[in-house]
Amino acid sequence: FFFSLLNINMRQSVPLWNRPIDIIIVLLYGYFLFSCIFIERFYCEAPLQEDDADWLLKATYEYSEKYNPLFLSRPEWLRSATCVSAYVLGFGYIVGVLTFLKGIESMRIPLLMFCSFKLNALLLYYHLEFFGSMPAPNIVMFLAPEGPYLISLFLTMFRMRTAHPFSRNITEKPKMK
Repeated sequence: FFFSLLNINMRQSVPLWNRPIDIIIVLLYGYFLFSCIFIERFYCEAPLQEDDADWLLKATYEYSEKYNPLFLSRPEWLRSATCVSAYVLGFGYIVGVLTFLKGIESMRIPLLMFCSFKLNALLLYYHLEFFGSMPAPNIVMFLAPEGPYLISLFLTMFRMRTAHPFSRNITEKPKMK
């Protein structure tokens, strides 16, 4: 009663299990973090090898050979961009996972800034993949591992469109499932 007289909105956190889009985002960010740690870090250090002892790096080589020749050719700009992804954006994925798991509303603007940075990088990369000197031979197979990046960005920006993406007014009735 007292807070309603002062016109103060009390907020209540919405649990993660009531935010299914956030669960999808967390899983996608986990996938990207896995890629940063187990593929991109190694790509930064040395070219992919056909006979690599690491099964994941070997599989990445085989995939790139068939569907992403630009990645396999490892031009300097792409190696640098991949290193930024592994060592800078990887941190952004960690922050994103924690933000969505814990429902930290104060991270909304930094997360939108992260999405803006990532979207800019992806649009340049996709442009070169589709229209550059070494285009992806099969767009569908190229987008199979790459498309989730765009999907996660749009889902994240959609979720961050309001000032309070992880809470609701206490006076609001919970939405029925």
